[in-house]
Amino acid sequence: MQSKISSFFKSPPASAPTSHHEKLAIWENKQHNISITYSRTRKHVNPNLVSSCSEPNETTISGKTVVKNKKRSYAQFHLECGQYDFLLRACSTCGVKFTPGDAEDEKSHKDFHKCYTQGVQFRGWTSERVVPMPSVKGSRIILVLHTDPSAHRNKVEDVVKMMEIALESGWIVHELCKVYLFISQHRVVGCLVAEPIEEAFKVVSCSISGHADSANKKEIKSNSTTLQFGNITFQREVKKRAAFVCHSEVVDGSHGGAIFIENKAVAAVCGIRAIWVTPSNRRKGIASQLLDAVRKSFCVDLVLERTQLAFSQPTSSGKALAYGYTGTRSFLVYKANKADL
Repeated sequence: MQSKISSFFKSPPASAPTSHHEKLAIWENKQHNISITYSRTRKHVNPNLVSSCSEPNETTISGKTVVKNKKRSYAQFHLECGQYDFLLRACSTCGVKFTPGDAEDEKSHKDFHKCYTQGVQFRGWTSERVVPMPSVKGSRIILVLHTDPSAHRNKVEDVVKMMEIALESGWIVHELCKVYLFISQHRVVGCLVAEPIEEAFKVVSCSISGHADSANKKEIKSNSTTLQFGNITFQREVKKRAAFVCHSEVVDGSHGGAIFIENKAVAAVCGIRAIWVTPSNRRKGIASQLLDAVRKSFCVDLVLERTQLAFSQPTSSGKALAYGYTGTRSFLVYKANKADL
């Protein structure tokens, strides 16, 4: 009985595989266990073309070994967050614009600022055309012409660049000019540019102060009118002032305003085209000594009088210099030709 019961629950024998696919599946399950795995492979890179960031890279150049920097250096120069110093700053003295915080930019400004305020450096030349001036002690005045060597003319160009900051550019020097350099302590501290002219005009004395003389003003009093209100009396007096008419022309005085001149021209031979002294050396008589050198050396065998010098459209400082040097308000002026440079 037990055997019958056991045979009842015994699984029936597996039927033999009939097809080719069933036989192959049975064989694979019994004999082989196939597993698929994935791994990341590193790309092959030529080691000669890659430099490590942590180890120095050695390169051989002409038999010498050069060790490059271990790491790249990154420097942050500026970060604009609306701060004032980020923008260019213009020097109030020399006018140069520079970037605060930039070492190279600040050094360039410092060098230029020193040349402008103290003078362009000058080591001297083997052959100098020195104007003998007994009044100049410890310094000297050199005359430079357009026919002089290039080194002399290049030095003049350096000085003219400083002059152009205050006197505008593109008109100061031309081929016919005579340039006088005032040398002191191995620096050019002053410069005067003179040119030959044929005529000039006298400044009308009434134009120096900008007002007409009181002697030339005429006041005409008219009949007074009286108004009375009870015990209070008001008296009005009308004054008529005649308009002042000066028989003259007007020329542009650059930054010094208009200059009134006479209509009739007078003969002149020397024109002071431009004159400039470094800011740190002003009020020392350098400009007057340069004018003296011009009067003594501009014409051959002839010393000009102070009143014979004509000034080219002087600024307010130039008018004060001309008046103080010539001793008259009616000094000579002329209009420099800026188109034939």
